[in-house]
Amino acid sequence: MNEINFYNALSSDLSALLNQTKNIVSNEEFVYVNQKVSRIQYLIQIQLQGIMNRERR
Repeated sequence: MNEINFYNALSSDLSALLNQTKNIVSNEEFVYVNQKVSRIQYLIQIQLQGIMNRERR
């Protein structure tokens, strides 16, 4: 699995976990988890941009 596929799969898995979490935690807990997942997905996007920039060179 190349890096791009790895990070895309990771982001997809995080989204799935977030959707599952929504149904089993309180609203306050979900807001916290959502903030953390959003931060991780933001960092994943930064990694993906770096990979794509490297591959263009």
